Amino acid sequence: MIIASDWVLPISGAPIRRGAVRVQGSKITAVGTLEGLARANPTDSIHEHPECVIAPGLVNAHTHLSLSSMLGLLPPSDFATWISQISGPVQRLSHDDFADASAFGALECLRSGITVVGDIAYGPEAPAAAADTGIGGVFFWEVLGIPAEELSETLASHDFPSESGACDGRTLCGISPHAPYTSGPGLIKAAHDYARAWHYSFAIHVAESLAEARLLAGGEGPLRSTAERLAPDFKAPGVGTVRYLEGLGALTDTIAVHCVQLMPGEAELLAAHARGVVLCPRSNRYLLNGPPPVAQLRLAGARLALGTDSLASNDTLDLFAEARELLAVDPELTGERVLRIMTIEGAQVLGVDRDYGSLEPGKHADIIAVHVGDTDDPVGAFITRGTPAGVRSVITGGIWRLIDGRMAFLTKEIEQKSARVAVKAARALNGA
Repeated sequence: MIIASDWVLPISGAPIRRGAVRVQGSKITAVGTLEGLARANPTDSIHEHPECVIAPGLVNAHTHLSLSSMLGLLPPSDFATWISQISGPVQRLSHDDFADASAFGALECLRSGITVVGDIAYGPEAPAAAADTGIGGVFFWEVLGIPAEELSETLASHDFPSESGACDGRTLCGISPHAPYTSGPGLIKAAHDYARAWHYSFAIHVAESLAEARLLAGGEGPLRSTAERLAPDFKAPGVGTVRYLEGLGALTDTIAVHCVQLMPGEAELLAAHARGVVLCPRSNRYLLNGPPPVAQLRLAGARLALGTDSLASNDTLDLFAEARELLAVDPELTGERVLRIMTIEGAQVLGVDRDYGSLEPGKHADIIAVHVGDTDDPVGAFITRGTPAGVRSVITGGIWRLIDGRMAFLTKEIEQKSARVAVKAARALNGA
Protein backbone atom coordinates (compact mmCIF):
# COMPACT_ATOMS: atom_id res chain seq x y z
CA MET A 1 0.00 0.00 0.00
CA ILE A 2 0.96 3.63 -0.52
CA ILE A 3 0.42 6.32 2.14
CA ALA A 4 0.32 9.80 0.62
CA SER A 5 -0.18 13.42 1.67
CA ASP A 6 0.65 17.00 0.75
CA TRP A 7 4.06 16.61 2.38
CA VAL A 8 6.30 13.78 3.56
CA LEU A 9 9.07 14.41 6.10
CA PRO A 10 11.53 11.52 5.63
CA ILE A 11 13.95 13.04 8.21
CA SER A 12 16.81 11.42 6.31
CA GLY A 13 16.24 13.87 3.46
CA ALA A 14 14.43 17.03 2.44
CA PRO A 15 10.62 17.33 2.68
CA ILE A 16 8.80 15.88 -0.32
CA ARG A 17 5.86 17.80 -1.77
CA ARG A 18 2.99 15.51 -2.82
CA GLY A 19 4.98 12.77 -1.19
CA ALA A 20 4.25 9.15 -0.40
CA VAL A 21 5.56 6.13 1.48
CA ARG A 22 5.20 2.59 0.20
CA VAL A 23 4.65 -0.18 2.76
CA GLN A 24 4.92 -3.90 2.20
CA GLY A 25 4.34 -6.18 5.16
CA SER A 26 5.88 -4.57 8.24
CA LYS A 27 8.53 -2.53 6.43
CA ILE A 28 8.91 0.59 4.34
CA THR A 29 9.99 -0.26 0.81
CA ALA A 30 10.12 3.16 -0.86
CA VAL A 31 9.76 6.89 -0.19
CA GLY A 32 9.21 9.48 -2.92
CA THR A 33 6.59 11.42 -4.80
CA LEU A 34 3.09 10.00 -5.06
CA GLU A 35 3.29 10.22 -8.82
CA GLY A 36 6.50 8.21 -8.93
CA LEU A 37 5.47 5.52 -6.45
CA ALA A 38 2.01 5.10 -8.01
CA ARG A 39 3.52 4.73 -11.46
CA ALA A 40 6.05 2.15 -10.24
CA ASN A 41 3.42 0.20 -8.25
CA PRO A 42 0.16 0.46 -10.22
CA THR A 43 -1.66 -2.27 -8.27
CA ASP A 44 -0.99 -0.80 -4.81
CA SER A 45 -3.85 0.75 -2.85
CA ILE A 46 -3.38 4.47 -2.19
CA HIS A 47 -4.41 6.13 1.07
CA GLU A 48 -4.38 9.91 0.73
CA HIS A 49 -4.33 12.45 3.57
CA PRO A 50 -5.22 15.95 2.35
CA GLU A 51 -3.66 18.91 4.18
CA CYS A 52 -1.53 16.55 6.24
CA VAL A 53 2.15 15.98 6.86
CA ILE A 54 3.39 12.40 6.90
CA ALA A 55 6.25 11.72 9.30
CA PRO A 56 7.85 8.81 11.13
CA GLY A 57 6.14 7.80 14.36
CA LEU A 58 7.29 10.11 17.14
CA VAL A 59 9.75 8.94 19.80
CA ASN A 60 8.77 9.54 23.44
CA ALA A 61 12.18 8.74 24.89
CA HIS A 62 11.20 8.87 28.57
CA THR A 63 7.88 7.98 30.11
CA HIS A 64 6.33 5.87 32.86
CA LEU A 65 3.35 4.22 31.18
CA SER A 66 2.66 2.26 34.36
CA LEU A 67 1.60 5.52 36.03
CA SER A 68 -0.85 6.50 33.28
CA SER A 69 -3.90 5.84 35.46
CA MET A 70 -2.75 8.55 37.88
CA LEU A 71 -3.64 11.44 35.58
CA GLY A 72 -4.84 14.38 37.66
CA LEU A 73 -4.35 12.68 41.04
CA LEU A 74 -1.27 14.67 42.03
CA PRO A 75 -1.43 18.44 41.48
CA PRO A 76 1.66 20.42 40.45
CA SER A 77 4.01 20.75 43.41
CA ASP A 78 7.67 20.85 44.31
CA PHE A 79 9.56 17.69 43.47
CA ALA A 80 10.24 16.45 47.01
CA THR A 81 6.56 16.79 47.97
CA TRP A 82 5.45 15.03 44.79
CA ILE A 83 7.81 12.08 45.22
CA SER A 84 6.68 11.57 48.82
CA GLN A 85 3.03 11.63 47.74
CA ILE A 86 3.38 9.20 44.85
CA SER A 87 5.14 6.50 46.85
CA GLY A 88 1.93 5.39 48.61
CA PRO A 89 -0.14 4.65 45.49
CA VAL A 90 2.83 3.02 43.75
CA GLN A 91 3.34 0.62 46.67
CA ARG A 92 -0.37 -0.28 46.74
CA LEU A 93 -0.69 -1.11 43.05
CA SER A 94 -0.07 -4.64 41.77
CA HIS A 95 1.80 -5.81 38.70
CA ASP A 96 -1.56 -6.37 37.00
CA ASP A 97 -2.54 -2.79 37.83
CA PHE A 98 0.65 -1.49 36.28
CA ALA A 99 0.06 -3.61 33.18
CA ASP A 100 -3.46 -2.19 32.78
CA ALA A 101 -2.16 1.35 33.21
CA SER A 102 0.64 0.69 30.72
CA ALA A 103 -1.79 -0.47 28.06
CA PHE A 104 -3.80 2.72 28.56
CA GLY A 105 -0.66 4.86 28.39
CA ALA A 106 0.40 3.14 25.18
CA LEU A 107 -3.06 3.83 23.77
CA GLU A 108 -2.71 7.53 24.61
CA CYS A 109 0.72 7.57 22.98
CA LEU A 110 -0.63 6.12 19.75
CA ARG A 111 -3.46 8.66 19.72
CA SER A 112 -0.80 11.36 19.97
CA GLY A 113 1.33 10.04 17.11
CA ILE A 114 3.91 8.37 19.36
CA THR A 115 4.90 4.89 18.19
CA VAL A 116 8.21 4.45 20.04
CA VAL A 117 8.82 4.84 23.77
CA GLY A 118 11.58 4.66 26.33
CA ASP A 119 9.39 3.37 29.15
CA ILE A 120 10.28 2.73 32.78
CA ALA A 121 8.35 -0.50 33.29
CA TYR A 122 6.86 -1.44 36.66
CA GLY A 123 6.53 -5.21 36.81
CA PRO A 124 7.15 -7.89 34.18
CA GLU A 125 3.64 -7.75 32.66
CA ALA A 126 3.73 -4.03 31.82
CA PRO A 127 5.95 -4.16 28.69
CA ALA A 128 3.86 -6.91 27.10
CA ALA A 129 0.62 -5.05 27.85
CA ALA A 130 1.97 -1.91 26.21
CA ALA A 131 3.48 -3.77 23.26
CA ASP A 132 0.16 -5.51 22.58
CA THR A 133 -1.24 -2.16 21.40
CA GLY A 134 1.42 -1.98 18.70
CA ILE A 135 3.85 0.41 20.33
CA GLY A 136 7.59 -0.26 20.17
CA GLY A 137 10.81 0.94 21.76
CA VAL A 138 12.79 0.15 24.90
CA PHE A 139 11.27 -0.98 28.20
CA PHE A 140 13.53 -0.39 31.18
CA TRP A 141 13.32 -2.57 34.29
CA GLU A 142 13.69 -0.14 37.19
CA VAL A 143 15.82 -1.13 40.19
CA LEU A 144 16.03 0.79 43.47
CA GLY A 145 16.31 0.28 47.20
CA ILE A 146 18.33 -2.95 46.99
CA PRO A 147 22.00 -3.79 47.62
CA ALA A 148 24.18 -4.21 44.55
CA GLU A 149 24.67 -7.92 45.23
CA GLU A 150 20.91 -8.51 44.87
CA LEU A 151 20.71 -7.06 41.35
CA SER A 152 20.82 -10.31 39.38
CA GLU A 153 18.39 -12.06 41.73
CA THR A 154 15.98 -9.12 41.60
CA LEU A 155 16.04 -8.98 37.80
CA ALA A 156 15.42 -12.73 37.64
CA SER A 157 12.50 -12.50 40.08
CA HIS A 158 10.94 -9.85 37.84
CA ASP A 159 11.33 -12.04 34.74
CA PHE A 160 13.97 -9.80 33.20
CA PRO A 161 14.62 -11.24 29.73
CA SER A 162 17.84 -13.10 29.12
CA GLU A 163 18.31 -11.20 25.85
CA SER A 164 17.80 -7.49 25.24
CA GLY A 165 15.53 -8.18 22.28
CA ALA A 166 13.40 -10.80 24.00
CA CYS A 167 10.59 -8.44 25.01
CA ASP A 168 8.96 -8.58 21.59
CA GLY A 169 9.80 -8.24 17.91
CA ARG A 170 9.36 -4.46 18.07
CA THR A 171 10.82 -3.84 21.51
CA LEU A 172 14.08 -4.07 23.41
CA CYS A 173 14.71 -4.24 27.13
CA GLY A 174 16.91 -2.07 29.31
CA ILE A 175 17.92 -1.43 32.92
CA SER A 176 17.34 1.73 34.94
CA PRO A 177 18.46 2.40 38.50
CA HIS A 178 16.02 5.13 39.46
CA ALA A 179 18.20 7.99 40.73
CA PRO A 180 21.16 8.67 43.06
CA TYR A 181 18.88 9.13 46.08
CA THR A 182 17.03 5.80 45.63
CA SER A 183 19.79 3.66 44.11
CA GLY A 184 23.09 3.61 45.95
CA PRO A 185 26.46 3.93 44.21
CA GLY A 186 27.07 0.19 44.35
CA LEU A 187 23.75 -0.56 42.68
CA ILE A 188 24.23 2.10 40.01
CA LYS A 189 27.67 0.75 39.12
CA ALA A 190 26.49 -2.87 39.16
CA ALA A 191 23.51 -2.07 36.93
CA HIS A 192 25.69 -0.10 34.52
CA ASP A 193 28.27 -2.90 34.36
CA TYR A 194 25.50 -5.46 33.79
CA ALA A 195 23.98 -3.38 30.99
CA ARG A 196 27.33 -2.87 29.28
CA ALA A 197 28.27 -6.55 29.55
CA TRP A 198 24.99 -7.80 28.11
CA HIS A 199 24.31 -4.95 25.65
CA TYR A 200 21.23 -3.52 27.35
CA SER A 201 20.38 0.16 27.25
CA PHE A 202 20.97 1.94 30.56
CA ALA A 203 18.97 4.95 31.75
CA ILE A 204 18.87 6.96 34.97
CA HIS A 205 17.18 10.14 36.25
CA VAL A 206 19.92 12.77 36.44
CA ALA A 207 19.99 16.20 38.12
CA GLU A 208 16.22 16.51 37.99
CA SER A 209 15.68 18.84 40.96
CA LEU A 210 17.28 21.34 43.31
CA ALA A 211 16.59 18.85 46.10
CA GLU A 212 18.81 16.31 44.34
CA ALA A 213 21.52 18.93 43.79
CA ARG A 214 21.46 19.80 47.51
CA LEU A 215 21.74 16.15 48.48
CA LEU A 216 24.77 15.52 46.28
CA ALA A 217 26.44 18.78 47.24
CA GLY A 218 26.27 18.31 51.00
CA GLY A 219 23.98 15.47 52.00
CA GLU A 220 21.22 17.84 53.06
CA GLY A 221 17.69 18.71 52.00
CA PRO A 222 14.32 16.99 51.68
CA LEU A 223 15.68 13.91 49.88
CA ARG A 224 18.11 13.02 52.66
CA SER A 225 15.73 10.66 54.47
CA THR A 226 14.83 8.96 51.17
CA ALA A 227 18.50 8.32 50.45
CA GLU A 228 19.12 7.00 53.97
CA ARG A 229 16.25 4.55 53.57
CA LEU A 230 16.73 3.37 49.97
CA ALA A 231 20.42 4.03 49.26
CA PRO A 232 22.20 3.56 52.61
CA ASP A 233 25.64 3.36 50.97
CA PHE A 234 25.19 6.84 49.46
CA LYS A 235 27.57 9.52 50.69
CA ALA A 236 27.38 13.08 49.40
CA PRO A 237 30.15 13.39 46.80
CA GLY A 238 30.22 17.18 46.79
CA VAL A 239 29.74 17.32 43.02
CA GLY A 240 26.83 17.33 40.59
CA THR A 241 25.06 14.16 39.49
CA VAL A 242 26.84 13.95 36.14
CA ARG A 243 30.31 14.09 37.71
CA TYR A 244 29.11 11.64 40.36
CA LEU A 245 28.13 9.14 37.66
CA GLU A 246 31.41 9.72 35.86
CA GLY A 247 33.26 8.96 39.09
CA LEU A 248 31.33 5.70 39.43
CA GLY A 249 32.22 4.74 35.86
CA ALA A 250 28.51 4.87 35.04
CA LEU A 251 28.30 7.71 32.51
CA THR A 252 29.53 5.93 29.38
CA ASP A 253 26.69 5.24 26.92
CA THR A 254 24.17 6.28 29.57
CA ILE A 255 20.74 7.72 28.75
CA ALA A 256 20.60 10.70 31.10
CA VAL A 257 17.03 11.78 31.83
CA HIS A 258 16.10 15.39 32.75
CA CYS A 259 19.51 17.03 33.41
CA VAL A 260 17.92 20.25 34.66
CA GLN A 261 20.30 21.23 37.47
CA LEU A 262 23.66 20.86 35.73
CA MET A 263 26.90 22.10 37.24
CA PRO A 264 29.61 23.88 35.18
CA GLY A 265 31.25 21.52 32.71
CA GLU A 266 28.64 18.79 33.03
CA ALA A 267 26.96 19.51 29.69
CA GLU A 268 30.31 18.87 28.03
CA LEU A 269 30.72 15.61 29.97
CA LEU A 270 27.31 14.46 28.79
CA ALA A 271 28.17 15.32 25.20
CA ALA A 272 31.46 13.44 25.42
CA HIS A 273 30.38 10.30 27.26
CA ALA A 274 26.61 9.78 27.56
CA ARG A 275 24.55 8.28 24.77
CA GLY A 276 22.23 11.26 25.05
CA VAL A 277 19.99 13.43 27.19
CA VAL A 278 16.21 13.08 27.37
CA LEU A 279 14.52 16.41 28.09
CA CYS A 280 11.07 16.49 29.72
CA PRO A 281 10.34 20.24 29.91
CA ARG A 282 6.64 20.13 30.78
CA SER A 283 7.18 17.64 33.61
CA ASN A 284 10.01 19.84 34.89
CA ARG A 285 7.57 22.76 34.99
CA TYR A 286 4.86 20.63 36.66
CA LEU A 287 7.27 19.70 39.46
CA LEU A 288 8.72 23.22 39.80
CA ASN A 289 12.19 22.03 38.82
CA GLY A 290 12.86 24.83 36.36
CA PRO A 291 13.52 24.58 32.62
CA PRO A 292 16.24 22.31 31.27
CA PRO A 293 19.40 24.06 30.01
CA VAL A 294 18.62 23.34 26.37
CA ALA A 295 20.96 25.91 24.82
CA GLN A 296 23.83 24.81 27.06
CA LEU A 297 23.38 21.17 26.06
CA ARG A 298 22.92 22.07 22.39
CA LEU A 299 26.08 24.19 22.29
CA ALA A 300 28.03 21.44 24.07
CA GLY A 301 27.04 19.04 21.28
CA ALA A 302 24.92 16.66 23.34
CA ARG A 303 22.52 14.35 21.54
CA LEU A 304 18.99 15.27 22.62
CA ALA A 305 15.66 13.48 22.85
CA LEU A 306 12.23 14.44 24.15
CA GLY A 307 10.07 12.71 26.74
CA THR A 308 6.70 13.38 28.32
CA ASP A 309 7.54 11.71 31.64
CA SER A 310 4.42 10.23 33.27
CA LEU A 311 0.79 11.27 33.55
CA ALA A 312 1.44 11.57 37.27
CA SER A 313 3.61 14.62 36.51
CA ASN A 314 2.15 15.86 33.24
CA ASP A 315 -1.26 16.58 31.75
CA THR A 316 -0.89 14.71 28.45
CA LEU A 317 1.42 12.40 26.54
CA ASP A 318 1.82 15.05 23.84
CA LEU A 319 5.22 15.33 22.18
CA PHE A 320 4.07 18.29 20.06
CA ALA A 321 3.50 20.26 23.27
CA GLU A 322 6.92 19.18 24.55
CA ALA A 323 8.51 20.39 21.31
CA ARG A 324 6.87 23.80 21.62
CA GLU A 325 7.98 24.02 25.25
CA LEU A 326 11.52 23.23 24.10
CA LEU A 327 11.38 26.09 21.60
CA ALA A 328 10.09 28.43 24.28
CA VAL A 329 13.10 27.56 26.45
CA ASP A 330 15.61 27.83 23.58
CA PRO A 331 14.30 30.02 20.71
CA GLU A 332 17.59 29.51 18.84
CA LEU A 333 16.66 25.90 18.14
CA THR A 334 15.79 25.41 14.49
CA GLY A 335 12.60 23.66 13.46
CA GLU A 336 14.68 21.06 11.66
CA ARG A 337 16.60 20.24 14.86
CA VAL A 338 13.41 20.01 16.90
CA LEU A 339 11.95 17.63 14.32
CA ARG A 340 15.05 15.45 14.57
CA ILE A 341 14.84 15.49 18.38
CA MET A 342 11.24 14.24 18.09
CA THR A 343 12.23 11.43 15.71
CA ILE A 344 15.65 10.16 14.67
CA GLU A 345 17.66 11.74 17.50
CA GLY A 346 15.26 10.25 20.03
CA ALA A 347 15.67 6.87 18.34
CA GLN A 348 19.45 7.24 18.47
CA VAL A 349 19.36 8.01 22.19
CA LEU A 350 17.30 4.86 22.77
CA GLY A 351 19.55 2.85 20.47
CA VAL A 352 16.76 1.88 18.06
CA ASP A 353 17.56 4.13 15.08
CA ARG A 354 18.23 1.13 12.85
CA ASP A 355 14.49 0.44 12.87
CA TYR A 356 12.81 3.71 13.87
CA GLY A 357 13.00 7.49 13.64
CA SER A 358 12.99 8.11 9.89
CA LEU A 359 11.15 7.03 6.77
CA GLU A 360 13.63 4.89 4.86
CA PRO A 361 13.41 1.59 2.98
CA GLY A 362 14.02 -1.35 5.31
CA LYS A 363 12.86 0.39 8.48
CA HIS A 364 9.73 -0.55 10.41
CA ALA A 365 6.66 1.01 8.83
CA ASP A 366 5.91 3.38 11.70
CA ILE A 367 4.11 6.22 9.98
CA ILE A 368 1.85 9.04 11.13
CA ALA A 369 -0.27 11.55 9.22
CA VAL A 370 -0.93 14.84 11.02
CA HIS A 371 -3.37 17.48 9.82
CA VAL A 372 -1.71 20.92 9.63
CA GLY A 373 -3.75 22.66 6.93
CA ASP A 374 -2.35 24.20 3.77
CA THR A 375 1.33 25.11 4.13
CA ASP A 376 4.56 25.76 2.28
CA ASP A 377 6.55 25.14 5.48
CA PRO A 378 5.82 21.54 6.46
CA VAL A 379 8.43 21.38 9.24
CA GLY A 380 7.23 24.57 10.90
CA ALA A 381 3.58 23.61 10.50
CA PHE A 382 4.20 20.14 11.93
CA ILE A 383 5.78 21.57 15.08
CA THR A 384 3.57 24.63 15.64
CA ARG A 385 0.22 23.22 14.48
CA GLY A 386 0.60 19.55 15.32
CA THR A 387 -1.69 18.23 18.07
CA PRO A 388 -2.98 14.83 19.18
CA ALA A 389 -6.40 15.86 17.86
CA GLY A 390 -4.81 16.46 14.47
CA VAL A 391 -3.29 12.99 14.22
CA ARG A 392 -5.35 11.41 11.44
CA SER A 393 -3.57 8.08 10.91
CA VAL A 394 -1.04 5.94 12.76
CA ILE A 395 0.62 2.83 11.37
CA THR A 396 3.07 0.70 13.37
CA GLY A 397 4.89 -2.22 11.84
CA GLY A 398 2.69 -1.90 8.75
CA ILE A 399 -0.56 -2.27 10.73
CA TRP A 400 -3.17 0.48 10.98
CA ARG A 401 -3.64 1.56 14.60
CA LEU A 402 -5.51 4.82 13.96
CA ILE A 403 -7.64 5.56 10.89
CA ASP A 404 -9.22 8.96 10.26
CA GLY A 405 -8.67 9.90 13.89
CA ARG A 406 -10.26 6.73 15.32
CA MET A 407 -8.50 3.77 16.88
CA ALA A 408 -8.51 0.75 14.59
CA PHE A 409 -9.07 -1.70 17.44
CA LEU A 410 -11.41 -1.91 20.43
CA THR A 411 -10.22 0.20 23.35
CA LYS A 412 -13.13 0.05 25.80
CA GLU A 413 -11.69 -2.76 27.92
CA ILE A 414 -8.30 -1.03 28.16
CA GLU A 415 -9.96 2.21 29.24
CA GLN A 416 -12.20 0.50 31.78
CA LYS A 417 -9.29 -1.35 33.39
CA SER A 418 -7.30 1.87 33.60
CA ALA A 419 -10.24 3.62 35.27
CA ARG A 420 -10.34 0.85 37.88
CA VAL A 421 -6.64 1.38 38.59
CA ALA A 422 -7.23 5.13 38.88
CA VAL A 423 -9.83 4.55 41.59
CA LYS A 424 -7.47 2.24 43.47
CA ALA A 425 -4.63 4.77 43.22
CA ALA A 426 -6.88 7.62 44.41
CA ARG A 427 -7.92 5.60 47.45
CA ALA A 428 -4.30 4.85 48.28
CA LEU A 429 -3.45 8.53 47.92
CA ASN A 430 -6.20 9.41 50.37
CA GLY A 431 -5.10 6.75 52.84
CA ALA A 432 -8.09 4.47 52.23
